[in-house]
Amino acid sequence: MGKVFLAIFGGRNVLVLVLLVLALITGIVNPRFLTLQNALNIMLQVSVLGIVSIGATILLVSGGLDLSVGSLLSLSAYIAGLVILRFQSLPLAILLAFCTSVGFGAFNGLLAATERAHPFIITLGMMTFLQGIAIAISRGSPINGMGGLYELIGIRDFLRIPLPVFVFLTVLVVADIFLRYFPLGRYAYAIGGNQEASRLSGIRVGRVKVILYALNGVCVGIAAIVLSAILDSALPTMGSGYELRAVAATVIGGTPLFGGRGSVWRTLLGVLLLGLVSNSLNLMGVSANLQNVVLGAIMVMAVMFQGSK
Repeated sequence: MGKVFLAIFGGRNVLVLVLLVLALITGIVNPRFLTLQNALNIMLQVSVLGIVSIGATILLVSGGLDLSVGSLLSLSAYIAGLVILRFQSLPLAILLAFCTSVGFGAFNGLLAATERAHPFIITLGMMTFLQGIAIAISRGSPINGMGGLYELIGIRDFLRIPLPVFVFLTVLVVADIFLRYFPLGRYAYAIGGNQEASRLSGIRVGRVKVILYALNGVCVGIAAIVLSAILDSALPTMGSGYELRAVAATVIGGTPLFGGRGSVWRTLLGVLLLGLVSNSLNLMGVSANLQNVVLGAIMVMAVMFQGSK
């Protein structure tokens, strides 16, 4: 039955149809769901996940994977908080947060380029390592107050769009241009499609991997700054869970785990599905204990439909 459904509507249209049906049902149950303010709230809620998912998309199309992004987000944000706390310098804090995220991102790329272990294992170990550093330097204590970052990004808007949402959409467009029109973007697809053929055609696979993982680190750094601005705080575990949700959103959007194809616009659909489900469950009064059950079931079904293409 699933194949017949896909044959009628097509792979990507299935996800669009799910989003529309979900929006219609929730709008009937609670009319507040269909308001512009709620739409902006949903976009605000998924903005950080969306930025992280864009980085995951860049890696997945090349056959890469990074499970350390949640821990790296936490560490980068906390380092920024420490700098603000001690030196009262917001530009320096942002700079060091990016240096941390890009540096560890590139290091993950160097390890992946050796091809001595699968990126899943490499970044799983790095996830634990970075999480340990964040907890060690913080001693489990949060930093409250991010030196004006909340006023600069957290509550500011641009053209009536919350600035975190605008940052997310900007990263989305830039990433799409990169993957479509830049040589490195085309190399990512080539490596994901056939790494050995790419190497034989003259592509420096190892160097490209390092750059792509560093770009993933750029996305993590942006996400760390945006999340810190929204919360006006930095916590050693604030990025927990983002790594799995980012991969889930990307795969739900139609980017396969084995690489070779995918699009950040499809990832946007996956991110919106997760955001709509969460928002719908809240508006329909579903208890928190049942929300993960429903969300997990919908994620599995969505991935199965996408995997049937």
